[in-house]
Amino acid sequence: MPLSRKPKDPKRSKRHSKRLRIILLSITSLIALMIAGLAIFVVVAAAGTPKWDPALLDNTKQSSYVYDKDGTQFALLHGYENRQTVEYSNIPDLVKETFIAVEDKRFKQHFGVDPIRIVGSALNDIRTRSTREGASTITIQLASNAFIANPNEDSLIRKLQVKIQEAILAIQLEREYTKEEILTFYLNRIFLGESSFGIQAAAKTYFGKDLDDLTPAEVALLAGLPQAPSQYNPYYHPDSAKTRRNIVLSVMRDAGIITPEEYDKEKEVPFTYVQSMKESRGGAQKTEVASASYKFPYFVDYVIEELETTYNLTPDQIFSGGLHIYTTLNPKIQSAAEAAFADPANFPQGINDKKVEGAMTVIDHSTGEIQAMVGGRDYTPRGLNRAWQSKRQPGSTIKPLVVYGPALEKGGYFPGTVLDDMPVTYNFGGSSWSPTNFDTATKGWKGLITMRYAVEQSVNIYAVKLLDLIGVDYGWSFGKNNLGLPLEPEDQVLSLALGTTHASTLDMAAAYGVYANNGVSITDHAVVQVLDSKKNIVVDPKVTKNRVMKETTAYIINSMLRSVVTSGTGTSAQFGNWAVAGKTGTSSLPDNLKNKTGNTDAWFAGYTPIYTGIVWMGYDSNPDLDKNGTPGPYYLRSVYGGGFPAKIWKQVMTAAHQDLTVQTKFEQPSGIVSGSFDTKSGLLPSSLTPSSFIATEIAAQGDLPTRISDVWIQKDVDADHPTMLASPNSKNTITKTFLNLPNRNPSWTWPSNEAPYKPPTEVAPDTVTDPTDDPKNPDDDLPQDTSLPTPVLGDVQYNTKNSRVVIPITGPPGSQKYSAVVYVQRPGQPIGSIPVKISNGALSFTLAIDDKAPGPGSYFFRASFQDPKKSEVGPSSNLVKLVLTN
Repeated sequence: MPLSRKPKDPKRSKRHSKRLRIILLSITSLIALMIAGLAIFVVVAAAGTPKWDPALLDNTKQSSYVYDKDGTQFALLHGYENRQTVEYSNIPDLVKETFIAVEDKRFKQHFGVDPIRIVGSALNDIRTRSTREGASTITIQLASNAFIANPNEDSLIRKLQVKIQEAILAIQLEREYTKEEILTFYLNRIFLGESSFGIQAAAKTYFGKDLDDLTPAEVALLAGLPQAPSQYNPYYHPDSAKTRRNIVLSVMRDAGIITPEEYDKEKEVPFTYVQSMKESRGGAQKTEVASASYKFPYFVDYVIEELETTYNLTPDQIFSGGLHIYTTLNPKIQSAAEAAFADPANFPQGINDKKVEGAMTVIDHSTGEIQAMVGGRDYTPRGLNRAWQSKRQPGSTIKPLVVYGPALEKGGYFPGTVLDDMPVTYNFGGSSWSPTNFDTATKGWKGLITMRYAVEQSVNIYAVKLLDLIGVDYGWSFGKNNLGLPLEPEDQVLSLALGTTHASTLDMAAAYGVYANNGVSITDHAVVQVLDSKKNIVVDPKVTKNRVMKETTAYIINSMLRSVVTSGTGTSAQFGNWAVAGKTGTSSLPDNLKNKTGNTDAWFAGYTPIYTGIVWMGYDSNPDLDKNGTPGPYYLRSVYGGGFPAKIWKQVMTAAHQDLTVQTKFEQPSGIVSGSFDTKSGLLPSSLTPSSFIATEIAAQGDLPTRISDVWIQKDVDADHPTMLASPNSKNTITKTFLNLPNRNPSWTWPSNEAPYKPPTEVAPDTVTDPTDDPKNPDDDLPQDTSLPTPVLGDVQYNTKNSRVVIPITGPPGSQKYSAVVYVQRPGQPIGSIPVKISNGALSFTLAIDDKAPGPGSYFFRASFQDPKKSEVGPSSNLVKLVLTN
């Protein structure tokens, strides 16, 4: 039986066919529109291609202008170049082949644009989901460098337009010049960092050599720099530079330019010349500008650095591009800073004609704008700018950044938190470390102290113990990630609490500025905007703001650092009625100079509600060793952060705040509470806490203590032996309050304010002999005049304010003509005698010795009459007693 089929519907087939044609037509139209749009885009981009001008290859120059924060021009940049051109025939084949292998391996085959590279780059971008793969040939790079005003555009559309224009110009270059000429132009124009144009200038900058003398490793570094001159600069990023250089060496090996044996040898070569230049000059030797007479040169140098490293402008653009560079410079503050550094009275006397150097950075922490920068006492054009280039040990100025701030942010701590300033030793594997305070040798240990006191007096032991409590990793992470400090993995050690890392004044200003700005971090910057000669925007910085801590954390730090200036180590920084917060710091001498007295660095970090400023002072030279390998003399003597650095800070800040409305306090946020606490435990006062150890402190809500103090105890002592515990047979006992600190080593000396509260450990003897039971009188061994009467003493009266004793004395008629000798037996002491005149029928004398009040215990007194004309005394009186307690 045949299968039955459903007959087709001719109407439905026609509908499907019509719908398909519509879809295909729509797709075709869309593709056509896209092609047309792309064509229009290409035509428009091509129309905007800069005019072909071969003269630009010879560097036509146009001066650039620099403006302060008010838009006033203060500097003109021109005539700058560190360019040493070489002919093609004088460029070693090693250099030519390496640059071609790294930058454009099909350079000799393509027509300016490399289609193969473009396709490969696009596929790699798709695979990695990024746009990092470059497709620029050497010719395109030359075209961009010579003809495109601002090749580093931000917008995608503008980037595509630039790429099209670069390709058109590259093709034109290939039509006008030979490959050898193009390569020569390229190698002579390319920017290789450190203000060096071309390979010959760069060879001098990084190796102090001519091209002919370069080794494969040195050529590899130069060939690796064009990708990111600042990132791979061995003067500042030696590890990144070495990694990039070795990648280039592997390319050279794979291309047959060097042998595998040469690769293995060259990849371990150190940057010897770079290191020697850093030690002797603080950095690379740079060609001077044609005119370095512009105002505020240290600040201008930093602006140039920011344009080069942050915004990838070349020195050619900066000095010869006719730019209008608007900056954050505050001329009032910059002028004051330069005047302060020019005054020899603000610096200690140098050694061997070598000056003590210094640096300062001032920022507006509410905007991140750098107001002023001074990088030394004597300016060298494009030389070492210590304000941002010199990374020095910050000493105690690091404590609020990696210890106290992190502790408050973590919670559970407040300015009244108490730790014991007593000896401590930390063991790390086979070594140990026992930190001390700067004044331990002269003033001893401080005992139980609060966080506020530790900050005020810059106590090292407290800071180390607190960092140990919160965790080194936590403190390190807070300093690096929240405050932007340039901390390295090797800084994750307890000694970080004492400033063993390295930072510049700019680093520290940005970090302290976060506290001053109530916990908000803002990108520090010196450039506001850059326009080209046609007033098109070349640089438009994006300043970011991030809250990196609680407002309460910032406020409590402000409060404690305010105490440093009002009553701590930074009192010399206070000016007018302004609220000033600050921290002093010094860094210790290296181990080989431990027998010397001094320090390598002195800092003052301070801020007001308006500005943050950091001052560093020290020698450029390494104090460890001189050229002969013996300890060098270049370190500071008796120079501390609260001295010369604070003096400079005050001078500059006084000028900075002139004519501003005075702000006498830092703004307090919500969430701050206060309460009483026991200053010897950091807990709530107990019924035993002496009133002198009860204080009031602020805290973030939830961080005030809730437990009652448990460090106080009471014990009975023997009144006749007040430094001994009472025995069951003690006739006179006194109940006293003591500190209960069982973990303290008995051999440690307690500080003076705690010593009276150190509990006795010995018990008084079971049998206590009262002088009243002793038949021997004090005058038994003295020559006596038995014709003199025997006096009678009344009850002892004692004045605690002046330690004065008054005892009534009586005798038979006629006794008034005699004077008296009083015999005194102090607790645990032999009997002593005091000649006393009788006045108004009483004996009056003091128990104080050297203005020191007598201690607690039993005091016994007798007296005898004495004829003023004779040395003999009469019989002694009855015994009277005085018992003193605390």
